[in-house]
Amino acid sequence: MDKLADYYAKRAAEYERIYEKPERQRDLALLKQRIRRMLSGRRVLELACGTGYWTQHIAPIAHRVYAGDINESVLEIAREKGLPRGKVTFMKADAITLEGAPPGCNAAFAGFWWSHVKKSGVRQFVANLAAKLEPGSVVGILDNTWAHGSS
Repeated sequence: MDKLADYYAKRAAEYERIYEKPERQRDLALLKQRIRRMLSGRRVLELACGTGYWTQHIAPIAHRVYAGDINESVLEIAREKGLPRGKVTFMKADAITLEGAPPGCNAAFAGFWWSHVKKSGVRQFVANLAAKLEPGSVVGILDNTWAHGSS
């Protein structure tokens, strides 16, 4: 396991605390609305799903969700969320190479992960993702920006 994957495996239990910060609630509500509109009824490939925070918001409105992460420790937490039966498949998958991810989805989503893609690897990542998705698919990627007082 590489250093970044190892770091996140060790932090699995505290992943979702970031979403509890009061100053983030307005932005999170807006993001959830956009995600519902964008992914409703779609077959979604979720990259780096972590503990399933975003999966729990996508699953009720998507046709199907294939949620992957490189760390089994976070996938175990995600599987315990009680998501709609038969709608979510959790799998071990590398979010950069997309090894382990199924083809044939018509949407992709990555929440708070884009900042981990090295600039030198963006072109290859986009090619890998395009190879997994159907033509005309939608892709939603969101991430943090630095904010004074809220690291």
